[in-house]
Amino acid sequence: MFGKLQCCVLRRRMWRRLCGIGLLTGWCLMGQTAPKAVNHTFTHDRDVETGFQWPYVPRWDGAYLVGLANNHSNGPVIVTIDRDGKRDETLFTMQDAGHINLTDMAASSNGEIATIGSALGGGERGTTFLARISSDRKTQVVTRVWPYCAMVVAFAPDGTIWTIGHLKDEENTREVAFHVLRRFDPSGKLLGSTTLNVKGRNTSDETSYLRSSRDRVGWYTRGGEYIEFSLNGTEIARYDGPVGLNETDINGVGLSAENDFVIGQLANGKSEFDMLDRQNHTWVPISIPQEFATTSMRVYGFDGTTMVMSHTNTELRRFTATKLKN
Repeated sequence: MFGKLQCCVLRRRMWRRLCGIGLLTGWCLMGQTAPKAVNHTFTHDRDVETGFQWPYVPRWDGAYLVGLANNHSNGPVIVTIDRDGKRDETLFTMQDAGHINLTDMAASSNGEIATIGSALGGGERGTTFLARISSDRKTQVVTRVWPYCAMVVAFAPDGTIWTIGHLKDEENTREVAFHVLRRFDPSGKLLGSTTLNVKGRNTSDETSYLRSSRDRVGWYTRGGEYIEFSLNGTEIARYDGPVGLNETDINGVGLSAENDFVIGQLANGKSEFDMLDRQNHTWVPISIPQEFATTSMRVYGFDGTTMVMSHTNTELRRFTATKLKN
């Protein structure tokens, strides 16, 4: 009935990059004095050994690093690692599904997991879905959302699940809408649906970034815009991304509990990290202590106000953000 769902069996291109591969020939972090609105210093907290070789780039959400293994199978494995390196692995299955592709996943502050993707069963029938897995991993609520194809997902602080993706026709022959924001309650009930007007309007959103803080949800688009929303889905503000930043150079983003948004990039043989200055609608370079920097580091996200980055393929490096007195 649904066809092969070509739009929804695409692996996130950014996830194809092994997080342990060093892409740089050198490291250079250029710091400058930030405006008062984003005057921060980052200090090394500690390193955490995970003991897990990530096949796809994970992300830090809530109190967990969350990622997956064995995707494009009848049973992908969702992997979470806590602040102390304790690992938990959850086999994800669906009834009558012979091939499952998880497109994105997120963790809540209390350890729930949200994941989106597509599933094919017998006779090439398929569907797209949103799944919410309880913190004890004993129950899951699966909501079939076809012909909607969610590409990114996040938990909002009020417990709702947000997704952004595109809408197809029932016969799976064409896309009828792009950049569709849909919000769901804990039972999977649709709370609202909005088509967003963004740059690059006729492109899929599988390599964009959807994140949340204590009071908002932020979306960094493939077209190089950063948009923030209130919890009822209303747009708060939008900002152009760093000048000259290409989509393929982004190596992760993070939105802290205090609404500090950081974007990392790999460009010109160096790693750089920029923080959004909302007051001036600009991006301010930030730095981390040189002695703790390595060429393979990428931004995984924020644990509260602590920035979590990769160190090696099995080790995390945590940095505490401190706002300097004005």
